[in-house]
This record gives sequence, C-alpha cells and structure tokens, in this order.
Amino acid sequence: MAADSIPPPGESTRPRRTSRGFTLVELMVTLAGGLFLSIAVFLISKHTTALYQRETRAAGANLASVVGFDRLRSDIARAGYMSSPHVRRDPFVCGNPTGDGSWPALLRSMSSIQITNQAPVPAVLADNGIAPHRLLLSGNYASTEAFPIRTVFPSASGFTVNLQVNSGAMARIGYHAAPVAQRQAILQAVFPPGRAIRIVDKSGRHHFGTLAAVNVNPLPTLTVAASAPALVFRAGTGLGCGLRGEETGAMINTVNFIRYELRSLSGNAGYAPLFPADPANPSFGPAYDASRLELVREELDPTGAVVANTTELVAEYAVDLRFRLTVAPSQAVPLQYVGDAALAAYAGDPTAMVNTAAGPQMIRTVHTWLSVRSREADRSANIPVAAAPLYRIGLGAGGTAPFARLRTIQARIALHNQLGITWQ
Repeated sequence: MAADSIPPPGESTRPRRTSRGFTLVELMVTLAGGLFLSIAVFLISKHTTALYQRETRAAGANLASVVGFDRLRSDIARAGYMSSPHVRRDPFVCGNPTGDGSWPALLRSMSSIQITNQAPVPAVLADNGIAPHRLLLSGNYASTEAFPIRTVFPSASGFTVNLQVNSGAMARIGYHAAPVAQRQAILQAVFPPGRAIRIVDKSGRHHFGTLAAVNVNPLPTLTVAASAPALVFRAGTGLGCGLRGEETGAMINTVNFIRYELRSLSGNAGYAPLFPADPANPSFGPAYDASRLELVREELDPTGAVVANTTELVAEYAVDLRFRLTVAPSQAVPLQYVGDAALAAYAGDPTAMVNTAAGPQMIRTVHTWLSVRSREADRSANIPVAAAPLYRIGLGAGGTAPFARLRTIQARIALHNQLGITWQ
C-alpha cells in the first residue's frame, strides 16, 4: 500500500461527508408544500368522483328510460288485439253496451286506446308547467291465443264454456304435458278470474262477458258471470244476433285493461327499499326523492278497480308522458296528424264519441314521449323551451333551482290491429 494512503494516527478511516442535512426552516417549507399538494389532489379527486357519480346517475336515468319505453311501446303496439277498437260503434259486437246497464264501466266504454289528461297533476310537475297524459289500453295481454270452444250453454252459476281439449292452443300453453295438479294454474294464467272475455261466434259476431271461475276437473271449463254482461243467445233476444246452439268451434280469449300513469309509489310497501335516506347525507333522500314520480303500469278489472298484485314500476323518476296521433278521418281523406287540441275527439272518453265519426278505431299511429330525470339535481340554471322535449326540471319550490337533467325518448308506434278498420 502506498505511504500517502495511510491516514495519520488517530484519524478515522471512514470517508468524510461533504454534504449537510436540512435545516428546520427547509423541513417546514417542504412539509407545508406537501400538505398543499395533498389538499389539491384530494379536492381534484373529490370533484372528479362527484362528477363521475352525477354522470353515472344520468346514465342510469337513460337506461331506465330506454327499458321503460320499450315496455310501453310494446303494450301500445298490441292495443286492440283480440278485443274491440271501439265497442260502442263496432258493427260486429252483439249486445247493447250503451243501453244495457249490466255492462261494467270499462267494458261499456272499451276502446283499444284512451288518452286522457292526468288529474290532479302532481305538484312538482304543475310547478314546472308539465301536464302529463294517462293511458288506458285494452286487448289480450294474457296470451297470443284464442281457444276453441266445445260447448257453451246457460247454467245455474252463469254460463258454462267447455274448451276443446285437443286443440293447438291448449297444447301450446303446455296443458297436455303438465301434471294434473298443475293444469288449474296453467289455465288460470291465461284466463284469470275477474277479467273480461270475448267470444267470437261462428258467424263472426263478438260477445263480451266477465270470467267468474276456472275449472279443470274433469275437463277445462270456464264459467262466465250471469251478468256483467250476460251472453246473448239468439233464441232469447230481438237484436238479430246471438249465440246459436252450443257454438262448437267458436273462439274465446281474455281481454285485459292496462293503465299507464305517473304516480308516486312512496306509500307502497312493496317499493319501500327505493326510498331510503342516504346515510352519508340524510337530507339527500328527502331533498330529491320526496317529489319523485314513476311510470306505473297496472291492470284494471272490467269495473275499473286495480287488480291485486299487478302494479309495476316501469321507469323510475318519470316526469312526463304525452301522446299525439295519426288518424284516418275517413276513407276519402289522407292521414292526419292530431295534436293536443283535437286529441280528445279520437282518444278521449269513448262515451262522448257515440254519435261522431271520429273515434279510437280511426287511430293508425301513436306518437309517444317519455321523459325521466336523474335522481340528483346538479344544475343551477334551466334551459327554457316552448315545447317537448324538455331538458331540465326544477326541484325547488315553484319549479326553481336546483334543476335535474332529463332524458326524453319518443317514437311513432303503429297500431297494426287497426290498420284495416274503416267503419265509422
């Protein structure tokens, strides 16, 4: 080893440090800078998360509107299926819905589609100048089948309709393949008691009544109520129409009444989980959910009462439901687009259209709007528009800020079951 590399006696052999440590001032400045940087990152993350949550809620509203609108559109397209487009003017109906008081309310005024103004208008909608419509549809929504009749005759309990067991319709609903213990439930799913029924006799005339009971022992049998209304037999009426003999080969099907409207379900125990308060912000639920409305679908019986367990939430946070029509005023006049002013002439209460040429049977397409909002109000300013579609709705007092964003879907829906109807 070279002599000059040997350290002097008493001197350490470790290398000398030429750098010094941080002073207290430098350390405090560094910590303060790091703290401010952390706060900035936190604030950016917080606002980004809030924006993401708002966009997620808006996307959820979009999805809800699409799913709900598809259900509404399919029901409208089926209106009038295996029923009457306007029972009071239908030349094929055998009976007297106008003068016979035994006809239940909805059968007496039955039409494929009825559009009326919803009343009363919910406060949150009235504050925003929104007046939604209410929709009532009639048709066979229980199945796609008409079932052949073996015999129909008066009985002590009303009218007994025996179905043909060996028919394609019975086979398609799985009646033959099912165990005997399950056949009652299978037949009742297609013919629920308390619903309206339609019989098309062998001459093509239509008879309406109310189903009282279903029995499968020993054969599939339907009992039609003695009134509401009574079935017409040619031997006992002067109408010039009626069932003749046992009407073997006539067809029978269910007629349902489906209603759509905007309504709050906060008082419905079955939907209670939809209305919890936000644990992180207890005012969030009441602030934004207290005025929420849903697009509700439910089935009515022939008297107009809601059938138990048929209330369905179709679209959450719905704020508007409106319709316009394309009609055929007569065979000699081209199709016309009908707005709000003339809407009631074609799709209002059919009892007011008995002596008019206009009527629901002349409707060819239905122009439909459905608007839903996001749950959270996230805008402080509105976008005023003169007509649909809407863009925002005010959730504050009197329709003021804050505003929630809206999504509106619309479509023209053809009524295929009425395209060939020209009678007035």
